[in-house]
Amino acid sequence: MQLLNCEMVRKKMIETEQKIEEVEQQIASLPKGELICSKNEGRYKWYLKESGKWKYLPKKKRALAEALAEKKYYIYWLEELKKELDIYKYYLMKYPSDDRTDDSLLLHKGWSELLQNRFASTKLELKRWQNEEYVSCKKHEENLMFTGTQGKKLRSKSEVIIDMLLYKYQIPFHYEERLVLNGFEMYPDFTIRHPLTGETMYWEHFGLMDDEVYRSNVYQKMKRYCENGIIPSINLIATYETNDHPLNIEYIESIIKTYFL
Repeated sequence: MQLLNCEMVRKKMIETEQKIEEVEQQIASLPKGELICSKNEGRYKWYLKESGKWKYLPKKKRALAEALAEKKYYIYWLEELKKELDIYKYYLMKYPSDDRTDDSLLLHKGWSELLQNRFASTKLELKRWQNEEYVSCKKHEENLMFTGTQGKKLRSKSEVIIDMLLYKYQIPFHYEERLVLNGFEMYPDFTIRHPLTGETMYWEHFGLMDDEVYRSNVYQKMKRYCENGIIPSINLIATYETNDHPLNIEYIESIIKTYFL
């Protein structure tokens, strides 16, 4: 199963590399220079920036402005594709071996007799839980644009990182599984079972903390969690992200090691 998913990541990496090449070709085919869109007295004006100089573009130059705007879009898209490619490369570089020494003890006749009451039942139950069907969030399914492990569709590249690292360290989890708290329906980003104890934990990643309305919703969600005994750093992991402080792969890996390994 891991090999299959690893091959899926390789396939996505190749697809992303091909898309990067296509986007770079599109950028090269568009006019030179950069479009600057500047607001002046309540109206936006266009300027062509080239060789450090700015040149005003009148409305009759709209075709050129549109081409440069298209170029800007491709440049931003290229940056996102390269970030995505880095995630795939990191995953393949860090992918663990299929052979785990702890599992081999549970398969050994002599050792399994001594360990089965303490570990085997938990491992088998977690394996069953990992693969069972569950009620997931159906709201705004059009935003499920990114592919995670096991073919899951996720809502952001940051969630892809968390998904891949949880899978890398063989931490059982469900994505956006329904949770009812005092009659109120919620969908934590990740519902996680501790690989040794089976304890249930939740992980919420808040990726738009620059937005005031989004922040207000975050505060309300965290309040509801706490009112129902789901407490940050105890059985709830919360990570945050702004435009100036994007998610860091090493940081997420350190969280997983702290809580689960």
